[in-house]
Parts: sequence; structure tokens; C-alpha cells
Amino acid sequence: MPETPKHFEVWEEHWPALELFLAMRTQWRVVASMAGERRQGIDYNALYGHPKYARLDYDAQDTLLAQIQHIEAGALAVMSEQSHLAEQDVEERQQVTELVQHSVELNYHREEQARINVRELMNVVDLPHGYGDGTFVA
Repeated sequence: MPETPKHFEVWEEHWPALELFLAMRTQWRVVASMAGERRQGIDYNALYGHPKYARLDYDAQDTLLAQIQHIEAGALAVMSEQSHLAEQDVEERQQVTELVQHSVELNYHREEQARINVRELMNVVDLPHGYGDGTFVA
């Protein structure tokens, strides 16, 4: 997994877009399904009604919207990657759990077979007359 940058630089002309994007952090459209929930993107109706956006003229709105959409695309890519990594982690944990369970079952069966073998050996009481010197031979 790539290392998270310690700091980053935002060009001055992009600050308004970043500030508005951060102001919209609770305005994501989320789709829920059996597989979990997934963010689709920012709810643009909430964006259009935000005072920082609504007070701008049309050209400034277009510029700001394009910048916000670039930020949104990057955020969605990161969230998708994080979701994918989380799914992989869950799958790997499940595989490890299954391997441990399988190993425990194998050990149990080996021990049980050993107990059965010991019981069978203990049940051998009388050997036929003339069988060796009378000592037990496995």
C-alpha cells in the first residue's frame, strides 16, 4: 500500500474548490446493497444550493464545478481502493480462519486415531499359544 504523503501543497487558485469540496463532505450519495454500501459521488443538488457556490456567476460556477469534480474523482478512486483492500483483508482473514479450522480438525482426527490404536493394542490380551516368546509385537 502506498505511503500517505506527510504534507501536500494546494495551489492558491484551487483553494475555493477544496474548501467547498470539504464543506460537502456529508453530502455524498450512497448506494446500499447486499454487498455493502458504495459512494457514488457528491449530491450536486446540495452543492448547487451551497452559498459559496450559489453566489458565484455562471463562469465561476463552471470552473469551480470542474475542479470539484476532479477532486471528487480522486476521492472516489481512493475510497474504491480502500474498499477493495478492506475486502481483500476480510477474504484473507477468512482463508486463514479456514486453514486454522482445517488444521485443528486434522490434529483432532490424528489424536483420535492414535487413541483408537492404543485401545486396540490394549485389547490384545491373549496371543495364540506358541506365538513368538509371548512378547507383544506391533
